[in-house]
Amino acid sequence: MTGADRRPGWEVRDADGRREIRLHGAWNLLAISRAGRDFTRRFGDLGARPTDRWSLEDVTALDSAGALFLWRTWGSRYPEHLHWREEQHPWFRHLAELPPVKAPPRLRVRDALVRLGGAIGRLSTDSGGILLLLGQLIIDFLYCLRHPRAFPWRGVSASVYRAGAQSLLLLAFIGALVGVVLAYQMSGQLEQFGANSAIIGVVGLAFMRELGPFLTALILVGRSGSSFAAGIGAMRVTEELDALRAFGVSPTLRVVFPKVAGLTLATPLLVIWTDFWGMIGAIYVSQTDMGVDYRMWIDQFPGAVPWSNYFIGFAKGILFGALIGLVSSYYGLKAEPNTRSLTEQTTRAVVVGTALVIAIDGVLGILLSNVGLG
Repeated sequence: MTGADRRPGWEVRDADGRREIRLHGAWNLLAISRAGRDFTRRFGDLGARPTDRWSLEDVTALDSAGALFLWRTWGSRYPEHLHWREEQHPWFRHLAELPPVKAPPRLRVRDALVRLGGAIGRLSTDSGGILLLLGQLIIDFLYCLRHPRAFPWRGVSASVYRAGAQSLLLLAFIGALVGVVLAYQMSGQLEQFGANSAIIGVVGLAFMRELGPFLTALILVGRSGSSFAAGIGAMRVTEELDALRAFGVSPTLRVVFPKVAGLTLATPLLVIWTDFWGMIGAIYVSQTDMGVDYRMWIDQFPGAVPWSNYFIGFAKGILFGALIGLVSSYYGLKAEPNTRSLTEQTTRAVVVGTALVIAIDGVLGILLSNVGLG
């Protein structure tokens, strides 16, 4: 094949008062890309008239890219007058069988309102479902008080171990790392005013009130919340929950209640654990970079951080633990018996749990802004 045969081109002739366009050369991806943008622009200026005659008999090479290039020039349809060789038919036959590409619908105000209404409806449905699940768990707890043998001790202890003991190493690392970063960020500002010892009260208040419960809750949402939602959802897929009902056993008492109770018990303890390692990280930075000895921390920490802050952090841990357990269990029960719904509900459990933790922590921060800061 010569160089002229490799280059795509065309000739325009007048045949019986009609325009005839005869293509020649190679019309494939390599040849068209080498021809450049000027070639594409000039060929597009030809247009596609209904009376035109097209001839592909002199085309030496054709592939899917060249066929698509011509097909778009023709307006995604066959010209009325087309002469081609038999081996060229399959390229265009495949393009003709493709469904037409529809432009994406324009977003109208009505459609936006419909979507907003659907989102609000789903939010209200999920809120009501979580409250109903909470009511059922309260009934199960009262039943256990009247029948102590029915209390799922093993399930609760297993949940405490999975959510609590198995999270200790991760939370210690996160707490110490955040303590180091926070102390580094504050050290430069405090040293300018000669108030190095103020690092004790700043870091202590930050961890006891906000960072300890917040970090613990976020880690548990991603770790334990997703695990609980996926586990309960898998029981829906394998019909284990239906089997429990068939035997007259309450799924909420045997499956949901241990998870919620375990998280409620483990989370405040994990908050204390995270606070401790956050203080360790801050003590290390303050002693090495600021000259604040660890003995000064021991002496001044009780006076720098009022006792009410300990109770605030502990209470947040209880609230966040119960909330994470409720949300993850609800979306696990909501999963349909198929893998697609299982993944969707697990994702929703994590997203909704994270959003609720952030929102509730912000609201509590505003409501308790005048408590424990004196």
